[in-house]
Amino acid sequence: MDITEQELLKRAKEGEHDALEQIFRHHLDSAIRLAYLITRNWATAEDAVQEAFLQAFRSLHSFQDDRPFKPWFTRIVVNKAKRTKDRLDRGHLPYDQEEVNPHRIFSPEEHALDKEGVDTLFSAINRLDENHRLPLLLKYISGLTEAEIAEALGIPPSRVKSRLYVARQRLKKHITKLKGGGGDAKI
Repeated sequence: MDITEQELLKRAKEGEHDALEQIFRHHLDSAIRLAYLITRNWATAEDAVQEAFLQAFRSLHSFQDDRPFKPWFTRIVVNKAKRTKDRLDRGHLPYDQEEVNPHRIFSPEEHALDKEGVDTLFSAINRLDENHRLPLLLKYISGLTEAEIAEALGIPPSRVKSRLYVARQRLKKHITKLKGGGGDAKI
């Protein structure tokens, strides 16, 4: 028997530990990936996610039952990741292809080409300011809709669309420069 997330949330609000554990297990991997993309450090990401779950579970009583859980929780993860990163003042660690997709097996030639493309893409993403980087990560890495991104970031949907458009244009420009041997300009 499959139980809906709304039913799980109701049971969790009533203090049922099994429901809390199921919610935790369902959202853990995507929360850690998102926090890592913000903090660029696995240990910092794990700390942020732990804090996010604690806050979410403590605040569950205030969660509106008719709302989707993912955008609400994503907002908590984003805020905790930003704060944890700032508080711990960690340096930038580059993204690694194996961390992005650890289950794909490449031939040596394909791996070299694919790794170069991923490195170029993440190099460009890392150059975006946070206002443009976060919506891009939430849409294409976390799989949120534009409405969910707006809710998670607390901004209007029109601003999400605008930021995504600008981010994609800046990425295209930067990747073209990198592939063409142009400068490594800040975007």
